[in-house]
Amino acid sequence: MSYTKKSVSFVGKYAAVVLTVTLGAHAALAQSTAVTGPAQGAQPTLSDEQVKTLRHDMETALHYPLKADVLPRLTNTLKAIHAANIQPPGRVGMSLDEQIAMVEKVPGLDAILKANNFTARDFVMSLTCVGLTGSLMNVTPNQQTAQMAQPDPKNVALLKAKQTELQDLIAILRTAPAQ
Repeated sequence: MSYTKKSVSFVGKYAAVVLTVTLGAHAALAQSTAVTGPAQGAQPTLSDEQVKTLRHDMETALHYPLKADVLPRLTNTLKAIHAANIQPPGRVGMSLDEQIAMVEKVPGLDAILKANNFTARDFVMSLTCVGLTGSLMNVTPNQQTAQMAQPDPKNVALLKAKQTELQDLIAILRTAPAQ
């Protein structure tokens, strides 16, 4: 994923992180579980430790219990973050623990999170869970493998039941302007 602007808004960074984790996880897990190894001479893109962390983070996020009102709270939180012009430091590809630690250190963000009934951990885990679960809900049966991570059925049911709220959140993630 490349950006034409030097700085990306917080909302844009989280959209990128969720998308990168989702896509990277599928690629990394497919690569690490393939019967045949990488092409001769090809270098793996992730270390064993990175793949292990990625698997753990995916499983943790996919089974994070989403609350019934999480989608409008995430949408309102991201709108408030954007309105406050908050732009934390960070990089795409961080572990969940690194993301949570980063969010905890951003000046002004704690008040926005509290106003929307989130802790830093709840916010990162909820946003990541929604992103991964939503992505995996779109995997067709013929694309699924035995090794593919499975989202929590309660979270799938929640997202399917709240399609309008999910689309509102996706719209915020997609339209967040770079600053």
